[in-house]
Amino acid sequence: PHNINDKDEKVFAMISQGNTEGVFQFESQGMKNVLMRLKPDSIEDLIAVVSLYRPGPMDSIPRYIDCRHNPSHITYKHPLLKPILEVTYGCIVYQEQVMQILRVLAGFSLGRADIVRRAMSKKKIDVMEKERTAFVSGCEKNGISSSVANTIFDQMSEFAKYAFNKSHAACYALVAYRTAYLKCYYPAEFMAGLMTSVLY
Repeated sequence: PHNINDKDEKVFAMISQGNTEGVFQFESQGMKNVLMRLKPDSIEDLIAVVSLYRPGPMDSIPRYIDCRHNPSHITYKHPLLKPILEVTYGCIVYQEQVMQILRVLAGFSLGRADIVRRAMSKKKIDVMEKERTAFVSGCEKNGISSSVANTIFDQMSEFAKYAFNKSHAACYALVAYRTAYLKCYYPAEFMAGLMTSVLY
């Protein structure tokens, strides 16, 4: 499977039609509906879908799909967010993006950014409020208003409660794509293998 073309149009067409029975991560009816609306054409889209299709981040799916199909709808609370969020059409999708925002906008160290990410995911309100003050102060030093900084911090806090890390999602997406590839090009063998794995 290591020499599988990861940009195969036929495979992405199958995924976009919701023909994903037996495909790792993509079997549920809800996920099929998302795939049919999104019409993914890259591994990057599959990574994002794996991350978004979970309680919490699910709320961002309509915006992600809209911005994916209508780039003119993409907005950023501040220009510094563009290099961090453009790969996900302006949406916060991954834990790594939360950490990048903390570092780029407020000058946090990598270690401190990780502490904040963990506090957000574990809903440690006291730690988060202390770090909010530091984040807003750091943002103001970079010419970002406190109101914008607070809005961004709120978005990160809400999202980070449930966020996947991208490296984890990328592994899932790659397995999903390779599973879809086998189904697309070797359907009989794939379904025989799938049914055998369920039988035993």
